[in-house]
Amino acid sequence: MKSVRWVLVTVVAGLLVLVGCSNPGANVAASVNGVSIPVSRVEGPVKAIGETGGQLAEPHAIVLSYAIRGEIARAIATEQGIQLTGDARTTVLNANPNLAAFGDDPQVSGFVDDVVDSTLVINRVGETAFLARVAQASVQVNPRYGSWSVESAAIAQSGGQLSKPWATPSAPA
Repeated sequence: MKSVRWVLVTVVAGLLVLVGCSNPGANVAASVNGVSIPVSRVEGPVKAIGETGGQLAEPHAIVLSYAIRGEIARAIATEQGIQLTGDARTTVLNANPNLAAFGDDPQVSGFVDDVVDSTLVINRVGETAFLARVAQASVQVNPRYGSWSVESAAIAQSGGQLSKPWATPSAPA
């Protein structure tokens, strides 16, 4: 009788492990140098911008591309002491009133931060230096959204499908 219980416990434990591992990262849109970007950080802005009449071509890819760039930009800013607040931020927002209009929407504010932060860092270090850091970053994208293109620092949507599961991301080549 004891052996039957142990077999049952082992089977249940095994199933729990498999269920926990069956869809790793299902709520993660991408990972940048170990920092997870949740799906909600992509879906929220897409939904909010779409509901307010804003039009974006390939909105999921655009929002996720900026989320990835934003994470890389914030890492550069921290390392180099680049200020992402104050007058420089206001200048970037004033240059794009459509972007500034979304800044107060809690669903879109993260997207606005990603756009502004990456713009400020690119303006400070230059596009070439920024793209060099993009090439060094470890970026894994949930295949639902496509794949990461280092050359364009953006999501390439070829093959991206919302029904495609995400396996555990691997280290960059």
